[in-house]
Amino acid sequence: MDEKKLIVGYYGRNNIGDDLMLRVLYDPLSYVFLQGDNFYDFIPSEKQILLSQKPFLKLAQKIYNLFHLKIKGCTQVVFGGGTQFSSNSKLFTQLDIFIFVIFCRIFNLRVCAESVGVGALSKGDIFLIGALKMMSQISVRDNTSSNKLKITNIKHEVVRDLVYKLDFNSKKTKREFTLITATGPVLKLNDKFTKNFYSFLETYLKKEDKNVVFCVFQKEEDEYLYEILKQKYPNLEMLELSSSIQEIENVFSKTKEVVGMRYHSLILADIFDIPFKGFSYDDKVKDLCFLKNMPFHRT
Repeated sequence: MDEKKLIVGYYGRNNIGDDLMLRVLYDPLSYVFLQGDNFYDFIPSEKQILLSQKPFLKLAQKIYNLFHLKIKGCTQVVFGGGTQFSSNSKLFTQLDIFIFVIFCRIFNLRVCAESVGVGALSKGDIFLIGALKMMSQISVRDNTSSNKLKITNIKHEVVRDLVYKLDFNSKKTKREFTLITATGPVLKLNDKFTKNFYSFLETYLKKEDKNVVFCVFQKEEDEYLYEILKQKYPNLEMLELSSSIQEIENVFSKTKEVVGMRYHSLILADIFDIPFKGFSYDDKVKDLCFLKNMPFHRT
């Protein structure tokens, strides 16, 4: 019999990768915590629980809703996809996860993590390690995450990214576009990363190249780079992609190459059998590029 479950992740933030992972995880019995105001048309509105942006209020909401979902018959909490466990996150964020998992156990709910990424982690990260060790099952999507968990003796398995489970169909069209992607929130905070990103693009793109598209993977985060890149590549066009399966099929069926930073743009390139070049500060991109024998440039 199917179980009622609560899905926890970076959902509601207009991030295509997270939204696609949620499509895989969601079933009609599930509830979802949202950390942004993007609601999903494939999930009933009453099953989408919008959390506050204020840290203490958000934690209180999570525990309150957890109790009520337990009464409704919820038996499982799933941390789904994304890099949710990292010592680079704020201390209160780490404490929030730890306290939330404790309440899951108090309410006798099974807790698992599905195809997640693990950021910076050491034996001194007592809240993150404590939360992970209380989980019944953990799967990670890259070897670097796996190695971090091995060092801290946390049982887990390595699986492919959730997006590989989606049923995409490549259309028979001419592949003529080069797709550029960038992780706006990261580049906004680091000038060195941004300069290296421009150098990365210059390695593979020429100023006069045509049919080059800057693809926004997270709305209200990536767009600002377009005007800057437009000066470097006058023929550049911008595309705000959605997580619609049909739209993704249409775009990637016409794409001949992906040159980018967004992890799931490279996953989609792999699914559609498109060559890609990866650039990121994040080991998940490095691991994917090495696994698929594609070029990788570090920030």
